[in-house]
Amino acid sequence: MQQRSSERRKRGLEAASDALKTTLEEAAQGGVDAAFGLIGRYERELREYHDREDYDTYRGILWAFYEPVAAALDENATREGWDFLVDLIDAYPRENTVEEPLVSPVIENAVGRHVIRTRLEDGVAAIPAESLVYLGSFWESMGDVSGEESLTYGWGIGHPDHSAVDHLRDIVTEELFWVHGALSHTFYADQHAAADLLEALLTDERIDYEDRYTLASVLGTVDDNSPPQIPRYWDLREEVDYHFEFDEAVRSRLRETIEAEGFHRRLGGDWTFSDMKI
Repeated sequence: MQQRSSERRKRGLEAASDALKTTLEEAAQGGVDAAFGLIGRYERELREYHDREDYDTYRGILWAFYEPVAAALDENATREGWDFLVDLIDAYPRENTVEEPLVSPVIENAVGRHVIRTRLEDGVAAIPAESLVYLGSFWESMGDVSGEESLTYGWGIGHPDHSAVDHLRDIVTEELFWVHGALSHTFYADQHAAADLLEALLTDERIDYEDRYTLASVLGTVDDNSPPQIPRYWDLREEVDYHFEFDEAVRSRLRETIEAEGFHRRLGGDWTFSDMKI
């Protein structure tokens, strides 16, 4: 797998135009105009190979430039603030899954970093509600990179002007795995509110038993205290010195809920959250 990824990136670097490489160098120097020039060139070259149905080259360019493009956008967002990201979203709006811009994942990546930093530094109310609306719109794209990058939506739980809880409960029967992915982020953001949400989902009779167990399995991921893999190429521990640890009261109440719903029967006598990881 690693060799294939390396070969794909090499192919992308060879296929990419000199103009894309030059705009990347310019964007790395800083500046909003350079960042917009980069994202525009990236979109055009991705679109060229995607429309040709040359998906190997398309993916090669996507991944060869993904990390540095995301870093360039994040540097501008950190310096310029939310207005820079609003302009990006307006320039590359998500209309639907068919017409979705191919640069959406790196824009979501930058938006996700902004959401997390804002919550940790200034509180949930300081997160722009528009950022959550944007990230929350990608649930239909699950199974693609854009759907995965939007999982940072979970950091918006408890927002006064946008109910992440309602959105997740509304779509859970339509896209279980996007909700499952976002759930881990809700725990990193506010484990008490996340526990309330998870308990509501685990006792929701609209959801099949097996699907509810799948949702409960998020506790195994969270309990590992490993940094989230989304946003890509951004380490939460290194960037903001963040570490997760369960509140024992939260752990106890969730264990009670799991046992009340019978999910523990497949785990053995002395089960832990880690046993639930799938």
